[in-house]
Amino acid sequence: MTTPTSMRPSFGRHSQPSRRPAARWLATLWALSLAPLLGLWPPAALAYDTHLRRYPYLTDVVEGWATINWATDQSSATSVVRWGRAGAESCTAHTAVATSSTINVNQVLLYQWKAQLALKPDTEYCYRIYQGSAPEIDLLGSDRSPRFRTQLPAGSSKAFSFAVFGDWGEVDDNGNNPDQANLMRQIAASGARFAITTGDNGYPSGSQANYGDLVQKGQGLSGVFGPTFWAVAGASIPLFPAIGNHGLGSSTPNHPQILAFPQDRAVASSGGRYVKDSYCCLNGTSPASYASAWYAFDAGNARFYVLHAAWSETNIGQSDEYANDYDYHWAPGTPQYQWLVNDLATHPSKLKFAFLHYPLYSDNSTEGSDQFLQGGDRLEGLLSRSGVNIMFSGHAHSYQRNIKPHSDSLISYVTGGGGAKLAPVGGKGCSSVDAYALGWSYSANGGAGAGSACGAAPVPVAASQVFHFLLVRVNGTQVTVTPTDSRGRTFDVQVYEFARLPDTQPPSPPANLQAALTPTGAVALSWPAATDNVAVTSYVIMRNRSTVATLGADTRAYRDTAVTPGATYRYEVVATDQAGNRSAPSPAATVAIPATSTSLPIYLPVAYA
Repeated sequence: MTTPTSMRPSFGRHSQPSRRPAARWLATLWALSLAPLLGLWPPAALAYDTHLRRYPYLTDVVEGWATINWATDQSSATSVVRWGRAGAESCTAHTAVATSSTINVNQVLLYQWKAQLALKPDTEYCYRIYQGSAPEIDLLGSDRSPRFRTQLPAGSSKAFSFAVFGDWGEVDDNGNNPDQANLMRQIAASGARFAITTGDNGYPSGSQANYGDLVQKGQGLSGVFGPTFWAVAGASIPLFPAIGNHGLGSSTPNHPQILAFPQDRAVASSGGRYVKDSYCCLNGTSPASYASAWYAFDAGNARFYVLHAAWSETNIGQSDEYANDYDYHWAPGTPQYQWLVNDLATHPSKLKFAFLHYPLYSDNSTEGSDQFLQGGDRLEGLLSRSGVNIMFSGHAHSYQRNIKPHSDSLISYVTGGGGAKLAPVGGKGCSSVDAYALGWSYSANGGAGAGSACGAAPVPVAASQVFHFLLVRVNGTQVTVTPTDSRGRTFDVQVYEFARLPDTQPPSPPANLQAALTPTGAVALSWPAATDNVAVTSYVIMRNRSTVATLGADTRAYRDTAVTPGATYRYEVVATDQAGNRSAPSPAATVAIPATSTSLPIYLPVAYA
């Protein structure tokens, strides 16, 4: 039968070997009898051999190394990968024997395989995977040989792109997630050289069953390795997942994320940590065994920090998850903090990006800002002083871009729209650092759902506009962040110029703020443009020292309708630039709202105190 392209991965430009007759017969039998009864993935997805249970995917592509991973049934105890330089030799020119671990996926025992390859940096390779001998089975069947390019060597000036997404790997009661499937196709076609997640990789608990396989389908099954999910992108795009609170702990001897996404070379070369550790007993928390996951790697002129900012929501003790994470992972003297201080100090001249789960600033009402990471004497200040250019986080199932709120801070993003159930933004208000945010509520509008927004963002009209990933392009010191939704539409594109000396000069304060009472009882504000050594990117409207709106740089007027008769309001405007610097507030304008309706404005400019 013909396999629809939308239901299976397809890679490369190499010839397609014929599928073995036995595999074709089994696929037909599956289609006619078993799959509909067992709630499994459609048989049309079986262009690969039926022994293959996790489509091959890449991890740990650093320096001149690459790890190829896959899973099979246990019908054979041997498996190999064959590879070659694309366009220069056969895709099966070289062979490496894979090592296996037994995994339990929803009571089905499988072999999880990995093969570590020593390759040349910045070179395109193609490969195929095989099982058994006499006969040897081509596990990819009639699928094309996947292609990938090894990592850029450290110091290379060549431009490159990478993808960032988080909070993914969730399916509905029937095992479906069309928005996540759409997003995976967008990532696969994005041109990203590799991808990094911001945590929560598999719901609800990051188990091997949640990760799943190419066959099993249902509630909590195969949200990561199902045929329409990471199988679509992972064979050509290496993945570096950060750890999240979902999947932090596991009762299995081998932690699912550490086993499924090995990063041996990246961890060893950076002196990081990627093991299951025993934790006890700060803040009244119970003894527990959790993953510890942090490391760094280079790509061209940039260094990437995959960090651990997560704690179990079921082991709180007398504190909360943010405080526990700080005390175990980020307090001065803790292993991760000391490792990070040293690594940042020994890599002073590169672009730097940090990836972690808990958000520095978030306008999600349930997964809000992590105040234990904030401040000049906390992680925020350490990253800022050490030249980290952008922080990417997740946890909140929404999109949010934050400006730099003070000199000891940095630009940060929340990218938690990778496929898990979305959440609204601004439920408790929109903060002054929030330049652009998108969220979604499924229960709003009588259950029909409704979008929410903060900053300069328009309110989304469909959930597909909130599911997203970030495509980040690095070209010298210029970094372009292009958020892309599940239908391929881009939004809030930002271009940053990170010179050797960072831009620390704030814009000039907006001058001559005018405020007037309108005939309808609203307050109309207007002001002339502020100036900056690079460019003003937004204006923050303050009322009685609290943020009421963030506007784009081309908007220099605002109408405040949320005023109360008899009240007096003090307005100020703050300008921000693309480096996140904030100006001093404008001279204030005070408006007294008459207790009775009037059309006469009352305006009093005062000096800022």
